[in-house]
Amino acid sequence: MLKTGLILVLFASLTSLAQAKDVSAQQVGVEYARENQEKADKEHKANLEQVADSEKRLADAQKRLSEDRQKTEASKKKLDEANAKLLRAQELLDKAWKE
Repeated sequence: MLKTGLILVLFASLTSLAQAKDVSAQQVGVEYARENQEKADKEHKANLEQVADSEKRLADAQKRLSEDRQKTEASKKKLDEANAKLLRAQELLDKAWKE
């Protein structure tokens, strides 16, 4: 009977030791997963900031593009008017030379 009691105590001790090792391994696993999660979170936040910055730069570039297009349209109108005036002036000069 004493042997049986000692065996049970020994078995319980070994079981406790195995459970302690298992808990320790689980704690290491949780810590590893936590570190990976923190790295992923940090990377995600950095990417979100990059996207926001890119979107702002894109919006600024689109605004500049729109302004440049408007300037181009205005300068084209001026060029067309100047060409028409030059053509008219040239016609008058040609007419004057003929007379």
